Amino acid sequence: MALQIDKISFGNKLKGLELESYVEAINKYRSAFDGALSLKGNIPIFIDTNILLRYYSISFSTRKPFYDFLKKYRKRIVICSQVQKEFVRNREDIIDRFFSETLTKLEGNFREEIKNKVQNYIDRNKILLDDFPLFEAKLQKVRSDVDKTLELLTTEIEVIKDKLNDTKYEDELLSLIQEMNLMTGLEEDDVKFLKNEFDLLKKNVDAAKIKNEISKPQVAFPGLADVKEKPENPYGDYLLFHEMIKYLHDNKKDAIFLTYDTTKGDWLKENKEPHSHYLQIVYLSTGRNLFFVDAERFFDTHLKKHFNSLVPKKDYYLPKSEYEKDFILDFVGLERIMRTIAEYVVVDNYEYTPLTKLVDVFIDREYVDKDFKKDFYELNQFRNILLHSHDRTRIDSISENYFLNISIKLEQAISKMDKLYSSL
Repeated sequence: MALQIDKISFGNKLKGLELESYVEAINKYRSAFDGALSLKGNIPIFIDTNILLRYYSISFSTRKPFYDFLKKYRKRIVICSQVQKEFVRNREDIIDRFFSETLTKLEGNFREEIKNKVQNYIDRNKILLDDFPLFEAKLQKVRSDVDKTLELLTTEIEVIKDKLNDTKYEDELLSLIQEMNLMTGLEEDDVKFLKNEFDLLKKNVDAAKIKNEISKPQVAFPGLADVKEKPENPYGDYLLFHEMIKYLHDNKKDAIFLTYDTTKGDWLKENKEPHSHYLQIVYLSTGRNLFFVDAERFFDTHLKKHFNSLVPKKDYYLPKSEYEKDFILDFVGLERIMRTIAEYVVVDNYEYTPLTKLVDVFIDREYVDKDFKKDFYELNQFRNILLHSHDRTRIDSISENYFLNISIKLEQAISKMDKLYSSL
């Protein structure tokens, strides 16, 4: 007998939430969560549309680790019909926007922030520069180098533009997706029923105060945020949720659901934890677990250092010594994982808090000891010397042995933060 979606629907099970099923669902979820997150066994992996589309929003040179992960687990990845539709609808637009919003800005920003400012400086000080012939000669060389660099950037952007156009038709990700498990959609009557149920659920919330509504106990439901953001057609996430629980019901398996869409609050709460009534509803409907997981943290764990390359690095001055360059770039990685930890453990204003202050917070919460603070201060001070010193003799006087020792300290600090992050 075919499954009737109304028997396991979100709205139906929401009415029957009781203490006994709550305790049982939470316990089963927690006991199995770590194993699921480590991808032990053959647990299926649902991925949201935004994960597939993210692939087209990063540079070509940094797509490989992401692609390799998808390729490795392709036989376990399940693509719901709703995700397929949204992916096809948005894919080419995302590719085009990567050029229009990213690459063209790269050229425009260089022209505005560097080329024009150099020229403006020369124009404003034209008379005074006659008294500084050596400086003026250096300045004219800077202008010439900037012009050549802009020409090179323009040429390389055209190459990338052609590559982006080719991606629309010759795309290894598109071919890879066809090797994944592609689900067929829900029956037409089921879709109609779910849309009606969604409309009934949204009548109980104030659309003008969605953020407040989502935070209330047992009020959130998949797609609630889209009542405001996509009022013409807010049903996508609700249909996606039911495709997933139908799969769990039919296949009698737990599964993971990865999404980047965590800021709206209707998949995960602000602290990146799942809504407990979702876990209970899934368990009541299927007898199984659906693990709702923030993809950002998941990929940080599974791609480890490789995923750091997906994040644009700060445009620092490039030092002559390879020791210097490696140290600066590695320090960027340390900063990133420290801020990721700070976000996860809910440190206020974590994005802008000085790193030394974050270390103090970590000490107060007993994540690290005072020896780490001492080492970090030395690392931070050395990094500042490399970035901000106007006296090369100060840097050139540093021995290679010291560079080696402090680089080892930096590696140890990164390793300590990696282990801390994994343990949280």
